[in-house]
Amino acid sequence: MYLRGIVVRLKTGAARYAGTDDALYLGVSGAAGGREFPFDVQWFDDAQRGSDEKYAFGEVWDQPALAGARLPRMAATDWNDPKLSYVGFTGIDRVYLRKQAGRTGDDAYQLDLIEVTLYGDTGQKRTFRSTTALWLGLRYGLQVWIPEIG
Repeated sequence: MYLRGIVVRLKTGAARYAGTDDALYLGVSGAAGGREFPFDVQWFDDAQRGSDEKYAFGEVWDQPALAGARLPRMAATDWNDPKLSYVGFTGIDRVYLRKQAGRTGDDAYQLDLIEVTLYGDTGQKRTFRSTTALWLGLRYGLQVWIPEIG
């Protein structure tokens, strides 16, 4: 069984300067492969102060989880589909969020909540969540590892 889809809820903090224009990436990895998925929605200003957004990647069989989800894309083709590169579903042991350092300085980002649900074959899902408010940036670190729940 391999990773077929991902749904991510990403809540940005409400503090002054909490949002970022820097690129954000979701990473999944384990004994049977891994990769990163960029959050980039065309014509949408991602990660703004106080925002609470949901993103979907690939094939998600849980239709209620897709309600209101944005579909990140890379170029004209859907390179963000988890099925395009084999990542073994049961072997995933690391899920993380990474912020890219800005080209013109540090645009720190305040993360209030991230919830990641990974989807395998129908009926197979795993959830990772962090509800600890923290900052990502050159002063704070650029990556946070997200623990599995339940």
